[in-house]
Amino acid sequence: MTLHEPDTEAEADADTEPGSRASGPPPPPPPQRPPTPGGFSIGPAMIVAGLAVLILVVFVTIGILTSQTPAPVRHSRTPTAVSGSALKAQAAASRLTPIIVSGEPPTNILNAVDLPAGAVTVSHQNNAAGSGQFDAQVAFRSDDSQSALLTFYAADMKLQGWQIYDKGPAANDPGALEVLGKLAGTDGYYWEMGATISPTSFGRGAPPTGETDFTIRLFQQTDEQS
Repeated sequence: MTLHEPDTEAEADADTEPGSRASGPPPPPPPQRPPTPGGFSIGPAMIVAGLAVLILVVFVTIGILTSQTPAPVRHSRTPTAVSGSALKAQAAASRLTPIIVSGEPPTNILNAVDLPAGAVTVSHQNNAAGSGQFDAQVAFRSDDSQSALLTFYAADMKLQGWQIYDKGPAANDPGALEVLGKLAGTDGYYWEMGATISPTSFGRGAPPTGETDFTIRLFQQTDEQS
């Protein structure tokens, strides 16, 4: 072996070291995964469908809870005691039939009107005059006094749920007294009831205690009047 042989071996070893220039270019990077192709997601559609079903269930439930069979009209002729009055009451619905038009007044309003036992019907009148809102009255006659009838209606209307807002002299009817009340009807409107009681008369044909004419008027309020 000559003096130059070790150098030759060292050069050969250098040429074979990994990463040296003699090993060639670096390998290419691995190929990247292709992106996931976009598509239609059913997630939003399922959310919308779920909300629609929920809304439908809510409205159906509300409809079931609010749909109630209308209360039957009271026709009992049996007199009942009225707390705060010496007079007894009878359901007035059957006596108000002449003024009922197209289901008005609603049943709950008719059932909230009473008459003193023994009262007789005199006449009826429609006051609406084509206005589109209900306004009618029925006149009655009783053997009870004006003061007794005033006390009766003040007590009975309150018991039947009317909100009494006036009691005393009647407007534009000298000598008459009135009781006015307000009640919400099942038709979505407020209704007013007025019991106007004329002075007791002792004319020919009247009983010794006299007789008293009185009028029951039912009036439907509009939204503007409520």
